[in-house]
Parts: sequence; structure tokens; C-alpha cells
Amino acid sequence: MDSTRQLNSVFYPKSVAVVGASTNPEKVGYLCLTNILDAGFQGKVYPVNPTLSEAFGLKVFPSIRAIPGDVDIALIVVPPEAAVAAVADCAVKGVKGAILITSGFKEVGTATGQDLQQKLSDIARGNGLHVIGPNTLGLVNPAINLNATFDTALNAIKSGNVAVAAQSGGMCHFIVQSLDKHNVGVSQAMGLGNRSGLDFDEVVAYWAQNEATRVIVLYMEGLEQPRRLMDTVRKMVPRKPVLVLKGGRSEQANRVTLSHTGALAGKDELYRAAFKQSGIMAVDNTTELVDKAKALSLQAPPQGNRIAVISAMGGPSIVMCDRCYRMGLLLSQFAPATWQRLRRAISPLTSVDNPVDVAWGVGDYAASREILQAVIGDEGVDGVTISLDGSNLSLPFVRALLEIAPDCGKPVTVSLGLERGSADVQPALLEEKGIPTYPVPERAVTGLAGLVRYGEIRRRFS
Repeated sequence: MDSTRQLNSVFYPKSVAVVGASTNPEKVGYLCLTNILDAGFQGKVYPVNPTLSEAFGLKVFPSIRAIPGDVDIALIVVPPEAAVAAVADCAVKGVKGAILITSGFKEVGTATGQDLQQKLSDIARGNGLHVIGPNTLGLVNPAINLNATFDTALNAIKSGNVAVAAQSGGMCHFIVQSLDKHNVGVSQAMGLGNRSGLDFDEVVAYWAQNEATRVIVLYMEGLEQPRRLMDTVRKMVPRKPVLVLKGGRSEQANRVTLSHTGALAGKDELYRAAFKQSGIMAVDNTTELVDKAKALSLQAPPQGNRIAVISAMGGPSIVMCDRCYRMGLLLSQFAPATWQRLRRAISPLTSVDNPVDVAWGVGDYAASREILQAVIGDEGVDGVTISLDGSNLSLPFVRALLEIAPDCGKPVTVSLGLERGSADVQPALLEEKGIPTYPVPERAVTGLAGLVRYGEIRRRFS
């Protein structure tokens, strides 16, 4: 079986075993088993624990090998030595993937921990078994209601097209939750932990072929063989963008990472250079990661970096112009015909240059439509970012935007001023039509900058 087909069984399992399953709410094995059941996974679930006979109405098996049917993945939550033995049982059973929640391996910095992790790697390589971890959060796939983690907060996350792989389980949690909060769903998400088996390059190669995935998001702290990932991304990045948040960028944080996932973070400037050369888009923080992933999940990149700014208020337009400058975006120079159309549609007391000050025009549907058509139709405009106050006063402008933007062939991002909008102007109204929304103006610019940057990468590597 080729690697892609085998990974399909890992990401889309039909059967899951939980080794170390428990009925004690204080045990991690309880959380792992109940999360799989509570999330609504429809496949077969096999609890494994030699001291139990039944758990939550399910028969409990003494070992992996005692399970009569096929097992696609095993979620392992037992002490380190027992975890290694369970992985060996998985290899004998023909399990496709073993997810080791268990810690106490390379990350503890002892010879015993190193030896145990090496045993895991040897078993995986010798038997074609995909080991995820150890010291991992686990795996989620909301499309099939799978929460193979100990994190109950991931039971009801939105299904979408952004894939997340994180070296840190905690950062996987925060990234997925932040995406979900901003109405961005995930195709799959996983914590890689110590990466004794499955590594970043393999999951990126898989997601490059995965039809459910449009955007790939990575959080990493350090790589032992960075060239493998860079080579993989270079080949696939014309098809899908790859965003990375790198932890351990400072010397102080670098020392901490060794005891976290057993990886040295390395020099940040070297990683940044390697990311740029391979087409990976590096970001500075989780907010930037979410903002760019959101835009990329909804819209195609533009042909250039010439941006038009439209605002219902003067101050936000200035903030957006500043953000454009910092993110390498140029303000478009409107053609004379565009300027004339804007002058007819907008009050003579406001600006019709770029940025465009719509002012009270947001409450006039006909004027809003003319403004949008003029700006979006200008050949010198590659993309548009818009700031509204999110109140019902903006509803006529939003109506015009919903009619024009989805089929205009250029990316458009919008700030509504409020995370949830107003009674009538909801982010979901726009995002259902592929228009990403943001709570503050500068974040709308950040999202558009992600699209521009990916357009540059795609042209360079195609």
C-alpha cells in the first residue's frame, strides 16, 4: 500500500482502538475514549484495557491483538514502556497508524527516554506503521466527527479546508480554536509531538493531494532535517499555500523547546531564509496566522499588489494605509474614469482618491454599487480592502458588496468593526459568499496581504 493510501486510513479511519481506555474521569484514557464517542464518530471503537471488560456499553479487549476486526488507528495512552509494546502489537496487527499521547520519551532528556523513542522509530520503519508522536495531542477530523485527542474543546469544531500540523499540542489547540472562533473550519488537525515517525514533510505531501484541504498551517519549533520539508513544499506550493509559525525564535525560548518536544529550535534567521527560498509563508504570531489562513481559505490570490482602500470613516482608512505600507502593499492609482465615477457617487466633501472615503454613502444602495463597481473594475486595482462600522447603516453597502464581489475576479476583504457584526450585518452573510471579514481594519489588510504574498509565491514557483 502506498503512503498516501495508508495515510488516508490514518486521517479517515473506519475503526479506532484506545489503548489505556478508562472509566475513571481522572484518567487521560477516559478523556480519549469519551471524546471519540461524544464527537459522534460513526466507525468502530475498540477500548483496550486488560483490567476492564466493558466501558460505556462497549466490549473492552485485553490487547490490540485480541481485537477480532481490522484497526485503522490506535490511540495509545499508557506508560512509556507499555506504549512501546503496544506499538509493537500494532505492527503485528497491521494497524495503519499509532497515535502516542504518552510522554516520557526524547523530550525528558534522559538516556532511557531516548532509547524508548528510538525503539518506536525502529518499529515504525520496519513495519510500515505511521507513528504520530509520542508526546502528542492527537488527531481531529471534523468531517467524520473524529476527535482522537484528550482535548474536549475539539469535539465540535467547524469542518473546513484548513489543515493544521503542530509540534506542540497546546499550539495546535490554540490555532484550531482561534480558526474556529473566526469562522474558519479545519479539514484535519494534528499534534506531531516528538515526531518519532510522521513528520512535517509527510503530512504536507499528504495534504497537497487531499481534496478537502486548501490551506496548510504549520507550527514548528525545530527540524532535524529541514531540507526534506523545504523540498516537499517547493514542489507543491503552486497548488496550495503553506503558512508557518515558528516557535523558539529567541535564544531564551530556544532553550525551552528542547525540554518541550526534544527539538532544538535553531537560528531563526536561517529558518526564515529557508522558508523564503522554498515558498513557505512565515508569520509572526497566531493572529497573523489566522488572518492570512482565513483569506486564503476563501479567495484566490490577486495578480499584483496594488490595493484600493474603501472606508466609511476617515481614521480607519489611515490605519489601513499604514498597514498596507508595512506589509508591502501599494496603494492603487485610479484611472481618470474611475475618479470621475467616484466624484459623481460620493459627496464632494469627502475623498475620492485612494483611500476612498464613502462616509454616509454606505447608506445609499445605488451609490454603494457605483463606488464598488468603479473601484473593483479599475485595471490598476489588484485587490480591495474595506472598513465598515458593522452597524445596520452599512447594510445597503453590504448588499451591493454581496452582489458584486463574489464574481469580480479580485480578492476583497472587509472589516466590520465588531467580531459578530450587528443584527443585520453578520460576518456569515459575507463569508458564505467567500468574502473574509475581520473585527478591526488592519487585520483585513493582513488577510489581503496573505493573498498577495501567495500570488507572488505561486508565480515564482509555477
